[in-house]
Amino acid sequence: MKQLLYVLPVALFPVTAQVVDAQAVFQAALDEVKEKQSENLGPVVAAVLEATGGDEQAYWRMMHRAADAGHPVALTWQAGQTLQQLQAQGLDPETDPQAVKLRAAMEQAAASGYIPAVLEMAHWCGSGVGAPADEKKGMEYLMQACKANSPRARAAYLLLSGRLEKEGAPAPAVEAELKRQNYYVEEFLSALAARDDEARSQEWVLQAASHGSPGAAGLLAMYYLQQGKDALGYDFLKQAAERDHAESLAHLAAMTLPGAELPEGLKPLVVQDTVAAIRLFQRAVLLGYTPALVPLAGEYHKQPEKYPAERVCELYRRAADAGDPRGGVAYAYCLATGRGCAADAGRGVQVLRQLVDAGVAFANLALADLYFNGSGVQADMPKALSHLSAAAAAGVPRAYTLMAVLAQLGNASKASEPARARMYLRMAEERGESDAQTAFDEMVKLGGWKFIP
Repeated sequence: MKQLLYVLPVALFPVTAQVVDAQAVFQAALDEVKEKQSENLGPVVAAVLEATGGDEQAYWRMMHRAADAGHPVALTWQAGQTLQQLQAQGLDPETDPQAVKLRAAMEQAAASGYIPAVLEMAHWCGSGVGAPADEKKGMEYLMQACKANSPRARAAYLLLSGRLEKEGAPAPAVEAELKRQNYYVEEFLSALAARDDEARSQEWVLQAASHGSPGAAGLLAMYYLQQGKDALGYDFLKQAAERDHAESLAHLAAMTLPGAELPEGLKPLVVQDTVAAIRLFQRAVLLGYTPALVPLAGEYHKQPEKYPAERVCELYRRAADAGDPRGGVAYAYCLATGRGCAADAGRGVQVLRQLVDAGVAFANLALADLYFNGSGVQADMPKALSHLSAAAAAGVPRAYTLMAVLAQLGNASKASEPARARMYLRMAEERGESDAQTAFDEMVKLGGWKFIP
């Protein structure tokens, strides 16, 4: 994904009263996170979205400005976000020049006394981020965090020192942490027990959830939903979302979208609403759950009067930078067509071909669209059909929907074939294309097909 790293210019927005108020709200929330020595940015996200009416770009701008100003919470956030991008590109986190800069930023945040940054430095030293691994130095950072009464640091120390036991009565040090309701210890115990005692593992996860663990609540939500215990799973999913568990927020958002298929047990419980779903996706994205970027962009795309193309393109760019194949395809398509960014057809087509070569069959649909409609390239029906066939052969469901549209419409040299169209549409549905009929009807009405990332 190295080829997908692009930096789009950030638009300059006029300073209005709303922006000033949002900045003040943001700064207060960020300072409170620092004061509480918290690693949870949920309150900051919620405050900014509320103050700006749901502008995730404002959050990113303000966080980067705060990092430039040296705020330890923002520095920690920025370093963590950029490290994820480097890892998505497959770059060496130990030696890459940008990783060295990230380490300096994290060291600055840790030096300010922000304990979550101290704990991150312990991990970075131990695993070798921005410098060769140094377990001794990593342990020094860990002990600093332990002395500051960080529950996560104390749990990590118990694990590294071998004091967490798989079964039997917990050792005194572990018992002391459990009495503090340190759910990190319970989560570690769950992971240890999971190897050969599922019941015991589930017991520890339940305890962790009862003591406030967002991740444990999210894990239980998925477990119970898979078991068909819809009401119980949904209850845990809401708990996890309320505790700012990013993945659970995204799952809840997907359920909340109008038209989303739900098990019978969830239908009376879930109120489907587009506005609520978008806000949940926004929170998930801003809390670092990159798989939510593409579905959020998709919802924005449906409301162009409210969400401009530039905003959609920016989400796709971030997804591409994070290594999301669909985000990579969508952003390359934006480049090729100039949708939401300066057009660069050559670069867009090049990236799409690279993605096809890398095994991303979905990229064939974008190329088929470009050649079919002559967007950014010279129209070429044989090339369009070749890429469409390649996508279908690779099992991409939407390819069959598009083939159905072509069969239904026909062309100058080939009459309409409704029977073949129905066959392709059925094949699309059999392969998991949930909105095949709707997409087919819309494109036939328009008289042509269009790739929508």
